[in-house]
Amino acid sequence: MTTKSEKFNQMNQQLRLYMRNSHHLAVKYLADLNLTPQQARTLEFIKQNPGSIQRELADFFHLRGASVANMVKNLERDGLILRKNDPISARIKRIYITEKGAKIVEKIFQIFQTTSNQVTKDFPTEKIDQLTNLLSDLNHHLEKIIK
Repeated sequence: MTTKSEKFNQMNQQLRLYMRNSHHLAVKYLADLNLTPQQARTLEFIKQNPGSIQRELADFFHLRGASVANMVKNLERDGLILRKNDPISARIKRIYITEKGAKIVEKIFQIFQTTSNQVTKDFPTEKIDQLTNLLSDLNHHLEKIIK
């Protein structure tokens, strides 16, 4: 008989496998845009939150400041975003999506929508709801333990 601990480990293994497979799928579909999944998510965030600063990106994505700085530099080099001085503090650079970047974000949205449809087409909505609720409960429990 499988113990609760063993079942928990099996669940963790399945979650890691799901995340890895999701990442590989995103890499596959974003390759034509020459973007990593992180760059794609960052562009979406900047489009939804114009005028963000690098620290906000780092906090939202749980990344180190140096990682965000490098990514922002590359996105700016590629003409997808631009940084402007804050009108109040010259030390702060606000980040905005460019027209080219906005067009890419639309393509990203279409890619993610297509991918989502492909992944979920054989799963009833009820099963997706059940899994979402279970994972939500698990995450709330973990957050309580962390605090």
